[in-house]
Amino acid sequence: MDNRPNILFINTDQHSWDAISAYGNPFLHTPNIDLLHRNGTSFTRSYCTDPVCAASRSSWATGLYTSETGVPFNGGRLHDDISDIGQVLQSAGYRAFHCGKWHVPGRNVRDSFETLYYGKRDIGAGGAAYYDSATTHAVADFLTNYKNTDPFYLQIGYVDPHDICEYLHNHEEKQIPNPIEQGILTEDDLPPLPENFNYDERETVLHRVCRRVDDALIHAPILRAVKKWDELQSRYFKWNYYRFVEKVDAEIGRVLAILKETTFCDNTLIIFNADHGEACGSHQMFQKFALYEESIRVPLIISCLGEGISVKKDRFDESHFVSGVDLFPTICDYANINPPNGIQGTSLSPLVEGKCTKNWRDYVYIESNYWGRAIVDDTYKFITEYIPKKIEDYIPPGPDIEQLGHAQLFDRNNDPFEKNNLAFNPKFKNIVNKYREKLIKHESQLNRRYIPHSNPQRLISNWGKRLLEYWEYGK
Repeated sequence: MDNRPNILFINTDQHSWDAISAYGNPFLHTPNIDLLHRNGTSFTRSYCTDPVCAASRSSWATGLYTSETGVPFNGGRLHDDISDIGQVLQSAGYRAFHCGKWHVPGRNVRDSFETLYYGKRDIGAGGAAYYDSATTHAVADFLTNYKNTDPFYLQIGYVDPHDICEYLHNHEEKQIPNPIEQGILTEDDLPPLPENFNYDERETVLHRVCRRVDDALIHAPILRAVKKWDELQSRYFKWNYYRFVEKVDAEIGRVLAILKETTFCDNTLIIFNADHGEACGSHQMFQKFALYEESIRVPLIISCLGEGISVKKDRFDESHFVSGVDLFPTICDYANINPPNGIQGTSLSPLVEGKCTKNWRDYVYIESNYWGRAIVDDTYKFITEYIPKKIEDYIPPGPDIEQLGHAQLFDRNNDPFEKNNLAFNPKFKNIVNKYREKLIKHESQLNRRYIPHSNPQRLISNWGKRLLEYWEYGK
C-alpha cells in the first residue's frame, strides 16, 4: 500500500497577504483560512514570482520563473517541453486531479490532470459567481467518493477574490454609489485609506506607461475612472474587496468540513496560496501588475487538519523568504519524487516541520510585465526595469546591467509602506549599484528562452514600441 500523503493545493486569485482575519485584519472575517493557520504554518515573507495571474501560475506549475516558462504576462504560452506538476506526479504513481481555475496558457489542463470540473467553456480570468460554487460541489463529490488506494494530488483553483476586477470594469463609466448617503453603511464600517495612498511619483518608466498615464497599456479605462474617485469611493472599493475574500473563504470552509469527515483527512497535506495580491488603493493603484508590496506579497499556509503529517501548528514563519517557485519542489518532496532538473525553487518541508535550515535564500526575486524586476531582502526592496531592445529578439531581457533603466529603492525597516524612493538620493548610489549587481547575478542563473508564438511576440513588440517612445522622446 502506498502510504505517501494526499496533497490538497487550494489557491485563490488576487488575494492580498494580509486579507485574513487570523493575521489581525479587523475589516473581514475568514474563519476557514484561519482554521488552516491554526493547523499549520503561515509564511509571512511569501512572494509571487510575477504579479499577474497566468505568469504566476506558470511558476506554480513548473518551479521556474516566468522568463523561463514562456509566460511572462497573461498572453504568453508555456513552453511545450517543460513538465508540469500534474505530469510529474502522474508518472510517479499519484492520481493528479484539477478542479476550477487553471489559467496556464499553452498547456491544456486536461492533458496533465484528471479534471473534476473546468467549465463547459474553459475557466478564464473572472467569473467567480459562476464557477466557484460549482468547483466546490465537484470537490465535495470527489472527496466523498474517492476509493482508490493510490494517493491523490488535488489542486482547487478558486476565482475569487478576482471578481473585484469585474467590480472595477463595471464602474469604468458608472459612478460608484456613496454608501453613506444611501444608508448602506456607516463611515465606521469602511476600511481607512491605506497609509501609502499618497506615493513617491519617481517610478520606473515601465510602471508609468503601464499603469499611470491616461492611455496606459493596462486597463486605461479603469485608471481614468479611478482618478475621479473621492475618498469614500476608494474606501468602499476596499470594503467590497473584503467581501469577495469572505465569499471564497466560505467555499474553502465547505471543502474543509467535508475533508474532516473523510478517512484520509489525517494524511492530507494542505497548501493554501494566492497567485498575487491586490493593491486596494495603495500608491493610488488598483489590481496587480506592480512591484509594490501589496501586489507581490501573498498568503501561504501549509497545514494538516489531522496529526498524520508533521506540521508546526498555529505558527508564523517570519524569518524565511519564500517564493511561488517553491511550491513545485515542496509538492515533490512530500510525494517522495525527485523534481526535474533545472527548477529554481526549494522544498519548504523543513520549514514546515520547524527544522533548522542553513543557507536558505536571503532574498526573493520577482519579475513583472516582461521588463520589470525586483529584489526584496531584509533591508531594502529594489525595483528596476530593462529598457526595451530596439531590435526585439523575443528573449526575455537580462542579464544586462547596461540595459537597466530607472530604479526604486525602499528601506524596508524605516519605510515599510514604500513612500520614499531612495534611488535618487546620491547617498544611496553605491547601494543601488550593489542591488543592480545582485539582480544580474541572479539572472545569470536563469534559462531565459525565446518566445516563438506570434501573439506574445505581437504584444512584446507593441508594448516595447510604446516604452521606447517614452525613453527616446519623453512623451
